[in-house]
Amino acid sequence: MSHGPILGIDLGTTNSVVAIADESQARVLPTELGHRLIPSVVSFRPDGSILVGEEARERRLIDARNTVYSVKRLIGRPFSAPEVGRAQSRFAFELIENASGGVVVNVRGETYTLTEISAFVLKEIKRVAEVALDHSCSRAVVTVPANFNELQRSATKAAGRVAGIDIARIVNEPTAAALAYGYGATRSERVAIYDLGGGTFDLTLLELEEDVYEVLSTAGDSFLGGDDIDLVIATALAERMAEETGWNPTEDRQAFERVRAAAEWAKCQLSDLPVVKIEVEELGPDSLDLRQTLDRPELEGLIMEQVERSFDVCREALKSAGLRPQELDSVVLVGGSTRIPLVRDRVQRFFGKEPRTEIDPDLVVAQGAAILGRTISGKSERPPPARAGIRKKTAAELARLRERREKRRANLPKQPAFAPTIQVEGPPPLPPEAVVVQGIQQVAGTTKDEEESLTMEIDSGMMEIDSALTDLDALELDLPDHLMGDVLDLPTMDAPPQIDGAQQVGIGGASQSTESGLDGESLFTDEGLPPLPAIEAPRVSSLPSLQIGGSGERHQRGEPTLGFGTGVDAAPIAPPAHIDLADRPAPILMDVTPHALGIELTGGYSQTLIRRHAPIPTEAARVFSTAADDQEDVQIRVCQGEAPRFEDNEPLGQVELTGLPPGPRGTVRLNVTFQLDASGTLDVKAQEVTTGREQTIRINLLGGADDAELQSMTERHSQLVGADE
Repeated sequence: MSHGPILGIDLGTTNSVVAIADESQARVLPTELGHRLIPSVVSFRPDGSILVGEEARERRLIDARNTVYSVKRLIGRPFSAPEVGRAQSRFAFELIENASGGVVVNVRGETYTLTEISAFVLKEIKRVAEVALDHSCSRAVVTVPANFNELQRSATKAAGRVAGIDIARIVNEPTAAALAYGYGATRSERVAIYDLGGGTFDLTLLELEEDVYEVLSTAGDSFLGGDDIDLVIATALAERMAEETGWNPTEDRQAFERVRAAAEWAKCQLSDLPVVKIEVEELGPDSLDLRQTLDRPELEGLIMEQVERSFDVCREALKSAGLRPQELDSVVLVGGSTRIPLVRDRVQRFFGKEPRTEIDPDLVVAQGAAILGRTISGKSERPPPARAGIRKKTAAELARLRERREKRRANLPKQPAFAPTIQVEGPPPLPPEAVVVQGIQQVAGTTKDEEESLTMEIDSGMMEIDSALTDLDALELDLPDHLMGDVLDLPTMDAPPQIDGAQQVGIGGASQSTESGLDGESLFTDEGLPPLPAIEAPRVSSLPSLQIGGSGERHQRGEPTLGFGTGVDAAPIAPPAHIDLADRPAPILMDVTPHALGIELTGGYSQTLIRRHAPIPTEAARVFSTAADDQEDVQIRVCQGEAPRFEDNEPLGQVELTGLPPGPRGTVRLNVTFQLDASGTLDVKAQEVTTGREQTIRINLLGGADDAELQSMTERHSQLVGADE
């Protein structure tokens, strides 16, 4: 059986993306409805069926206890980890400890490891790719946060195995983004990748020398992302409701989940609008509704602390590389959370240069992974195809899918929810001479048959227009008096549930900023970062209008635009959804390990074998001796971290070597070797020097699964969601 192309998969905390690179382009593969973002959500229904993706995300509004999301930030962690404790207080679903000390999800009387949950998402990604390509796909390059440790990387690989995907390479998300941006460049430059996604933040510094990509340093925060920003907003909304009504939504996990969904929607809307109206119907007892307005300055006041935390990580990475912000040539924004104007403004002021956003920050990681997959394919016996065809749905198929979706959503609560599904695959932009005739674009000089064909293409790509028109009915002009002079229209939800956030306009630019005044003395402090200037809400003076064929961002994606009449285009032109690759050399990637790796010594001390930021792949070996007379066996405990005492680092696993020859303390010598591959997976080998007796392990998920358990997971997974044909 043909293995097909090597996919590029961005397995995200909030959303995942899959791409393919052939000999001409790196392109994102759409779902059946044309969406390029696949929610990383799994929901377990009462009838035993399992939903993944958009349908699963919708069930957070009605069945949060049995809907699992954002587990990426916990994968590979023991249950005792403080991050797990923090997550337990946030999630509506239940996390419990299994017999081996790992984390499992308890839903509907069954338990699932986080590896299994991630496997459900990967299986759906694989299905989307196979439907789009009409070809089986079993190999992939998968991305992870740069700050992921060895356990988390191994757990991700295990998830791929359970899902039926051979993960050819694990690559850091910022590094993948750099591959996409720097591909085919002919000059040298130093680049900072500012990656603020749904669950994690990373700052990676790279040196690009034509087709060579060398990582200089990386640092990250595994609990800083869009999820954390949403939680801050939702908590503020809940507290306001408590003041107004005496009832706090945080007292009911399902109710608070609905508030969090509305908070995510509001956050995204406020990247483009000055103020939004949030209405969540029948949220509390006695049919209490949440009805509030939130403007951009209020939002920025709420999330400023989270945004500023990212620059602590930036300073750490810069210090490790021995660089100052002004020594960098460019800064690249990655991750959906970088769409927030406050984030873009603070990045510009910290680094002293306007950040780059030519490639969509939601898509760039998957595209970079696909480019690396193309490189790997080119070295194998099965090179990438010259041009991979992507199957498109007919108008009738899209209509059936849309009808099914609308029937499903009719039973959901009425409220705005989640981030907008802004990534839509549609027909290519029409020529400049196109004109608008009764809402349908017509090109002068076309024949009747050509016109009918063109109309069909538009119909098949613009099925969202009807729902967007329906959403116009949900708009109302009910504002506080002090806002009536500046803003005449607010997005609100009185009609069907706004799950996609169709009222989202394009990405707004950063607000005004000043040049960074950082110097050598103030680089790693808060000095030189002037306070954020007050942001004045733009005046909005016209009613909402549906624009078909405008120059805004949604038109470039083939998606209906809801303009809110700011006097300029609704949005800047969107970056293309593909990257041209023809006639460019394959990249050479030189990555680093984000953590030091070592072993435990007598007395509880730690000895580092592989230093932090060591280039990978790498190998390191040290010779040790026994600590007692006639010692017959030894346990070599492995950790990551740079603390001098072992207990202050994170344990990864252990190697046990038995049958040692008798001898006085210190005379029996052991050679310990660490081998770290290009994916960041660690192999540890211990060998007794005299006899040659040795033991090797691959560091796997601590408290997780061995090969037999992974096989059992794979079999159960196939029974629940079906095996590959």
